[in-house]
Amino acid sequence: MNKLLQSVLALSLLGTVVSADNSFMNSDFQAMQKYLDSMVDSHLTRSKLGNIGYPRLNIQNNKENYIYEFDLAGVPKENIKLSIDENNVLTLSGTKEEKGEKKSDNYVKQEIFYGSFTRVIKLPDDINQDKLETKYDNGILKLTIGKKAPKKTKSKVLEIK
Repeated sequence: MNKLLQSVLALSLLGTVVSADNSFMNSDFQAMQKYLDSMVDSHLTRSKLGNIGYPRLNIQNNKENYIYEFDLAGVPKENIKLSIDENNVLTLSGTKEEKGEKKSDNYVKQEIFYGSFTRVIKLPDDINQDKLETKYDNGILKLTIGKKAPKKTKSKVLEIK
């Protein structure tokens, strides 16, 4: 599926370049270009691919904590699930539901994502899973994770033989 999508996108881009010179254009080519453009648009804007990189994320690193902020505008707190496993893998999943009674197909452009999403992030090894704090305010989920104290190793003098 990915190769097919790449091929369709390449053909669509080629058609855009060729369309700059009207001497190459005819009605068959224009019809094919419209068809390819609609295929690319329908695959790149639908919810199956629309959740790639969603939600957007900011990460801060200070002395005591890591701070992760997720942009979840329009997602109710009840629709969000957050977990960290024993390998320090953070999983954020949920659903952003479309408001309104009927969905319209009359969009000229539709970039707002609706549907299910999952974002998986490998966290640093020095996090302290016992020091977690979450806050959800105005569409921003803030996760603060404390750091473990660095291990102090004793120096020792080695005898050279």
